[in-house]
Amino acid sequence: ALAGAGRALQLRQLEVLLAHAAQTVPFYGERLRGLAHLPPRSLTMEAFRTIPVLKRAEIQDAGTALVSGALPADHGGCRDVQSSGSTGRPITVKVTPVTGLFVQVANLRYHLWHNRDLTATVAAIEYLDEKKLKLAREGKTVPWAPGYRTGRTVFLDIGTPVTDQLRWLCGLQADYLLTYPTNLRELVRRSRETGMKPDGLRGVATQTELFDPAVRDEARDVWGVDITDCYSAAEVGMIAIQCPEHTHYHVQAENLLVEILDEDDRPCGPGEVGRVVVTDLHNFAMPLIRYEIGDYAVFGEACACGRGLPVLARVMGRKRNMAVLPSGERMWPSFRAAEILTAVAPVRQFQMIQHTVEEIEVKLVVDAPLSAE
Repeated sequence: ALAGAGRALQLRQLEVLLAHAAQTVPFYGERLRGLAHLPPRSLTMEAFRTIPVLKRAEIQDAGTALVSGALPADHGGCRDVQSSGSTGRPITVKVTPVTGLFVQVANLRYHLWHNRDLTATVAAIEYLDEKKLKLAREGKTVPWAPGYRTGRTVFLDIGTPVTDQLRWLCGLQADYLLTYPTNLRELVRRSRETGMKPDGLRGVATQTELFDPAVRDEARDVWGVDITDCYSAAEVGMIAIQCPEHTHYHVQAENLLVEILDEDDRPCGPGEVGRVVVTDLHNFAMPLIRYEIGDYAVFGEACACGRGLPVLARVMGRKRNMAVLPSGERMWPSFRAAEILTAVAPVRQFQMIQHTVEEIEVKLVVDAPLSAE
């Protein structure tokens, strides 16, 4: 993984984060005992790994005990972001303008690495929050690359049936498409079946889900375009970006410390599959320290591109299947779990199983029995 000066800089930032968390976040008072008052530049990875891994259930249980009671003034205010719930355990995390800045920087790096035309039009077929839904309903657009005067982003909700998505995309004449891998697969297959193709499309970017390399071949074969992928999560932003010279990913180590651990919490070596554990180095509002995100991944060897950032050879987890409608259409199953399920009932975990086109079984783990309402 990361070594030398890069790791030293991460450890310096970790010392500041751990001291802040131990002093201002009730949850970490006992958890970080012994690490909060180290001499400057004395923290080691061995000492850091003595901190217990943070589970999603612990975040749910901790509630406000994970929130800092003394956020540094220059970090700005807080806002809530909600995980997609794709692991079945949705959580809400408080973030700040500082964390948002690092997300924007990684996003801009993604565009620049892959030489995207920043004046181009982007079609975004994704889960839309209330703000984006309003933009879509009103036909409004937004810029798509921070720090630059860019082209427009046009939104379509991911819950739209695939045939209607394809028709919309073909009529839009966008330069780039942003969507999820499973949705892209269905779009490409429907395009092959119907002959409808999005003329002028120059590239596709995928995010959020497990990426199946076979989709890259299908898109190139049917649409004649290449795909770039990134690995991200709502709670921590951009985790890793596809290398512009290879199909593996580079961890965004300036913002996140990423570990891959075996079932005994020992670090995995290159080629070994393990659990992804992330520490956000700049979230002082609700520190996520050694947070087990719910995915599995594999570290790779150092990349020949010379960028020096840790390599993820493969990312596993969070794969979603398309739901099948009675008409035979397929759609990405967006049901806004964090906004709806957890807002009305004490739902800790959920699973949905489509047995037939007319029957979906829902399993819930709850803190207390649910009322009829």
